[in-house]
Amino acid sequence: MNISNESTYHADNGQLLSGWQKFLDGDSEAFGQLVALYYAPLFQYGMKIHPDKDFVEDCIQEMATTLWTKRSNLSREVHVKSYFFKSLRHKMLRELQNHKTQQKRLGLWIQDYQPPFNAELSVESFIIDDDGERERKQQLHNCLQQLSHRQQEIIYLRYFQNLEHEQVAAIMKLTKEAAYNLLSMALKRLRNQWELLSGAVSGCIILLQGNYF
Repeated sequence: MNISNESTYHADNGQLLSGWQKFLDGDSEAFGQLVALYYAPLFQYGMKIHPDKDFVEDCIQEMATTLWTKRSNLSREVHVKSYFFKSLRHKMLRELQNHKTQQKRLGLWIQDYQPPFNAELSVESFIIDDDGERERKQQLHNCLQQLSHRQQEIIYLRYFQNLEHEQVAAIMKLTKEAAYNLLSMALKRLRNQWELLSGAVSGCIILLQGNYF
C-alpha cells in the first residue's frame, strides 16, 4: 500500500480499507502509513480539545500503540478516519479524567465529562489579501465562539473534517438522531448569530463549506 495524502482516501476508499486490513494482519508498514496519513488532522482535532501540544502528541502515540497491540480484536470493516478520531477522542477524555485538578477547570458536558472544544480559525485563514474576505472569516470565528462546545465540535467534524452524520455520531458517542438534532440546532444558532453580525444568512454556510478553520 502506498498512500501519500488524504486525497487518496477520497479517490480509493477500498485501498485505504485494504491498508487497514493489512495492519490487522500484522503489517506495521501499512499501519505506519495510515497513522502518517491522518496525523495532521488528528493533531488539529486534538489541539481543539485540549491546547497542550505535548499532551496531544502523547495521546496520538499512545492511541496508535493501543490499536497495534489490540489489533486482533478490531473490526475489519471500518471507516478508518472516523475510527482514528473516535479513538483519539476517547484516549484524551480518559487521560483528562485521570487528572482531577483539570476536571474543575475544564468543566462538564451534560452527564459525561467532556473538555471544552476550541473551534478557533487557523492562522492560515487570515493570510489573505482581501480585507472583506478576512472580515467575513473573523465574523464566522466570532459566531462559532457563541456556540456550545458540543455544537462547535459537531460542526468541526461535519464540515471541516467532512465526516458523515453516522461517523460524527460514533465519534461523539451519540445516536444518529441525536447527532442530526445537535447539528441542526448548531447550524440554526450559527445562522442567527451570523445574521445579527452581518445581516446575511447564507454566507456562514458558504464559509463553513470552505473549511475556514
